[in-house]
Amino acid sequence: MLVKVAIVEDETELHDYYGNMIEAWGNERNIRVITTFIENAEEYLFKYDGQNIFDIIFLDVCMKDMNGMELAHEIRKFDRNVQIVFLTGNAEYVFEGYEIGAVRYLIKPVEESKLAKALDACMEKLGSGREDYLMIKYQGENLRLSRNEIVLIKVDGHYLQMRTTDQAYEWKGSLKEMMDKLDPARFVMANRSIVVNLEYVNKITREECILENGETIPVSRGAYGPLNDAFMKYFFK
Repeated sequence: MLVKVAIVEDETELHDYYGNMIEAWGNERNIRVITTFIENAEEYLFKYDGQNIFDIIFLDVCMKDMNGMELAHEIRKFDRNVQIVFLTGNAEYVFEGYEIGAVRYLIKPVEESKLAKALDACMEKLGSGREDYLMIKYQGENLRLSRNEIVLIKVDGHYLQMRTTDQAYEWKGSLKEMMDKLDPARFVMANRSIVVNLEYVNKITREECILENGETIPVSRGAYGPLNDAFMKYFFK
């Protein structure tokens, strides 16, 4: 098995330190790892903007000019599946940018055991996201949709409206039956009629759920607690 890892870190003296730990992790698990070292966010965007080739990216939060949080936002515009791990020397940053969908935040100096756990978590997510498809009956035909691309599902009377990253569908169906086919840790009710995919949620307030595209969805009083708890667990588990 081959895994491609990028380390975006402007402290170049740490490159070998991280590289050796990642190599040891791969050897223990019989995983072939190719690690690419990148000195700053600008270099990453110059080389890979719009065409990410990595499975896992370690991002230093505190870099000159564009920082790791800003780079993560840019990466998420064209790649939803790459696993992101933040590196930071300040624990205060742990609660910033959680909407990015980071797998872990590692506090410098990074311990080998914690880096290994972060990589294991990344691999688990990569594995669970493969071939994750949903079959629906649409306009008389069987349609296969990727669960990862579902943004939200809305019930309107006896009809379901599903929005994916690039299309919208509407068909007669039951929201309960649809929910039985989805992961309850990721697809959560925002109100009585709308289910959101937490992967596309940027922020949750007591009144609104704000998606990555800026769209706001009303959050009911009863849904806020379970929705917010699920959001925190999804990104910090």
